[in-house]
Formats: sequence, structure tokens, C-alpha cells
Amino acid sequence: MSNRLSNHLRRTIATVAASLATLAGLGLALPSSAQAAGCTTLRATVTNSAGNPGGHVQATLCSSSSAPYSWDLNQSYFNFVEDYQADGVAARAYIQSGGITNGPLGVDDTSTSGGTQLDWWESTVSSSTARAYVCLGTKSPGTSGARCAYASASA
Repeated sequence: MSNRLSNHLRRTIATVAASLATLAGLGLALPSSAQAAGCTTLRATVTNSAGNPGGHVQATLCSSSSAPYSWDLNQSYFNFVEDYQADGVAARAYIQSGGITNGPLGVDDTSTSGGTQLDWWESTVSSSTARAYVCLGTKSPGTSGARCAYASASA
């Protein structure tokens, strides 16, 4: 390989490495193909009492590749809950796996914030399915009178 080509190749590799280091320093990560293989992005929108969209959840959940299945919230993605109306009724996000509901993992109570990022989550029991819920108000999924919507993922 000529010196000129070798020097160009070294500079290119250094530039790519510096770019990836900058992304990592900003808290951004590129998901690996291994992460993406068992991951599903769930989205659900709950309606308010007037029948209009009231809140939204987006959560990327990943499962282990074989039984017993465990789930986690993949922090390489933007997982959030967003309230659509500044009406004093907050949108809250929950995740359910193996019959256990965790949360709220995020609460958003304004239509102008662009959403609230969800806290870290990992399942504590094995399950072949997981659900991401968005609820309006203070009632959680499964509670009488709760106004919730959900999306499901299966391993």
C-alpha cells in the first residue's frame, strides 16, 4: 500500500473513531444488530373523556433470545410519555411483564414539553409478553375506572 493511501486510510479511521466518540459523549448510541434483533418499539395512545387523543407512550422493549424470557427498556432509543393537553390530567407510562405492573416510569403533564423520557426498567420475572401502557390521571392499569391504552410485544 502506498504511503499516500495509507495516510489517507489512517485519517479516515481517526475521523470515524472521533465521530463515534462524540456521539457516545452526547449520550447517543447506535444500537447493535444484536440489540435490535429482539427489540420491539411499542406505541399506544389513550383518549381523554371527550374522545380526543390525550396521551402517548413510546417504549422500545427487548427480550432475551430464549426462554425464560426477560425484558428490558432499551435506553439506546428515545422512550417517552407525552401528554397532549395541558388540562391538569397527566399522562403516565407503565410497563407490565409477567403480571407485574411497574411505574409510572414517566409522567408528563403539559402539551408543550415534547414528552418526558422514561426511567430505566428491567423485568423481575420471566414472561413471553410485555406491555407498555399510557394512562391519564393517577389510576394505574387494571385499576377500576382507569383510562389506559397499551401495546404488546411477544418474545
